[in-house]
Amino acid sequence: MFLKIGKNSIIISLMAIAISACAAKTENMSAGVNAVEIAQYGEAINHFRDLVKQKPDELEAYLGLSRNLRWAGQPDEAATVLENVKTKFAGNGDYLAEFGKVRINQGMVEQGVNLLSMASEKNPDDWRLHSAQGIGFDYLAFYGDAQKSYKRALELCPDDAAVMNNMAISQGLSGSIDRAIITLETALSYGRHSEKIAKNLKVFKDARDLCSTCGGKYLRDSKASILAAGLRATDDRSACDPEPEFTQSANAMTEELTVAPSINIKVYFEFDSAILRPETKGTLDDLASALNSDALKDYRFEIAGHTDAVGSNEYNQSLSEQRARAVLDYLVTEFGIDASRLETVGFGEEHLLDQANPESDINRRVQVTRLNKI
Repeated sequence: MFLKIGKNSIIISLMAIAISACAAKTENMSAGVNAVEIAQYGEAINHFRDLVKQKPDELEAYLGLSRNLRWAGQPDEAATVLENVKTKFAGNGDYLAEFGKVRINQGMVEQGVNLLSMASEKNPDDWRLHSAQGIGFDYLAFYGDAQKSYKRALELCPDDAAVMNNMAISQGLSGSIDRAIITLETALSYGRHSEKIAKNLKVFKDARDLCSTCGGKYLRDSKASILAAGLRATDDRSACDPEPEFTQSANAMTEELTVAPSINIKVYFEFDSAILRPETKGTLDDLASALNSDALKDYRFEIAGHTDAVGSNEYNQSLSEQRARAVLDYLVTEFGIDASRLETVGFGEEHLLDQANPESDINRRVQVTRLNKI
């Protein structure tokens, strides 16, 4: 009865069950990516291929290439990239972490979990590694070990809604639907990724109400695609505790831009480029909602790019201009915001948010300023 009555609505809802918007497709372990997403990743892949040639000793170039190949559904190619520099970077925690995720996507789950464990020893305070380990244990149906990994991740980052979401999926896979619902309700209270978690919560409640046992069975039948998206979520580079200088939600952006001239938002780009990282698009979606709100739809805005002080003044100036333009292009292309309402400027490292720490990540930001009415 559950499959007949609830299957269509639950299949649709499960597309949002992980925080990540998409995940790489592999033969065994991943959800699909569409042609548009592959094209988007292709831009980043080409960028990192060029960067590897230009900077053959730069680890981030290889990690960026591997990561985007993995997202584009090419984990075998990603593995080749990492194998080729194994002797150079094998002792680095970030290298081990990426290789672990690649192995999981390839279906070599035990090896992937072992690599993530080694990465955790190198970077013991990185909660994302423990969450990724949890995903690996869930693939292996070692749900007790998975729960321990998620709990460790939450000890390091108590309010991480993505980890809570993954923990709830693990609980659902193990058959504990009621417990999963409680976990999702807690995650929802954190106020991050709220829309997706609310959808997930509805899925679990519908599954529980329709059938006491078939909800867990459906989750287990969909395990590979669900967990692939969960693993993808552990690539998110956002901070555990969002810095108070940055405005985080659409409502907050609308409210602040109504009364104040400027806000700062955190926008993540691929290393050494103006290519938007996938996890930053939710923030830009919120910005678009704010700019299209009744309170702000009649105003023009300036989008200003800022960098840290790493690199030359000239390079940072150019990069800040490119990044500001990338934000504008996203708002115009994805949300149809009139380009005449937006103008861009780059300030490079001229206006550091943290003067005492000029190379700090906090200085890499986008500033949105309300201008005149149209």
